[in-house]
Amino acid sequence: MKKLFSYNFLSRIIFLLLTPVFFQYFALGFVWHSIYWGVITTVVLIWGMFILISPIFGRIGCGWFCFMGATSDLSSQHSLIKIKWRKPKVWTRLLLLIPFFASAITFYFINKERGITNNFAILPSFLKADFNIHYKYVWVIDITCSLLFGLLLERRWACKNLCVMGALCSVGAKYSRLITVVDTNKCTLCGQCEKNCLVRIPITDYIKNNQGLVTNSECILCGKCIESCKFDAIKLKFVWNRKKYKQSIIERDKEFEVIN
Repeated sequence: MKKLFSYNFLSRIIFLLLTPVFFQYFALGFVWHSIYWGVITTVVLIWGMFILISPIFGRIGCGWFCFMGATSDLSSQHSLIKIKWRKPKVWTRLLLLIPFFASAITFYFINKERGITNNFAILPSFLKADFNIHYKYVWVIDITCSLLFGLLLERRWACKNLCVMGALCSVGAKYSRLITVVDTNKCTLCGQCEKNCLVRIPITDYIKNNQGLVTNSECILCGKCIESCKFDAIKLKFVWNRKKYKQSIIERDKEFEVIN
């Protein structure tokens, strides 16, 4: 489990390097293009899958495969602005989420009237993986913006406040069964996990007030907190019944107090 972040880092770097080859299959903007043409393409299938599995696996797509998140992580380690955790701004998410889908759907119906839509047929390769000069410019712009956001606005600020798919995945991630769990008996509240968290989640609050269950929907399951813990107190676990798990921790602590 200690090596989890190493595997996570490797996964993100691989997908960052692969993205130029399969740009149309990973870049979120092509979800808009898919709706525009009325086609279920590879990018829709990929991110649709990540949204659907988020109630079980949380934001695994954001934390293990997103090339934009990977570039942000690289630059945010040297961020010029150090800020404490703040909840995502719902209004900024809606400001992009609503126009993103509303405009794509509008153009879909316009295209439908013109008879040039595909009525959402499943055509994975509709958007060809040809990395022409236009898409090279788009990729460079995407990467540059992600690096700047990480450098100027702290860790994954854009992921938490602007990303369309991040917003959708976070809805399901609220109920994720795969979560970060801290053993409160081993934890010394040193704060290293919170300090090194890639998304600045206030982990110590969850240790003190939630029996060690880090149920924050912004968690990207990267394993950085696990690597940071010197006392091996943190793990990723499937917790199918949160209420029952917390109750078992409370009962365990009561028994410990009685014994001592």
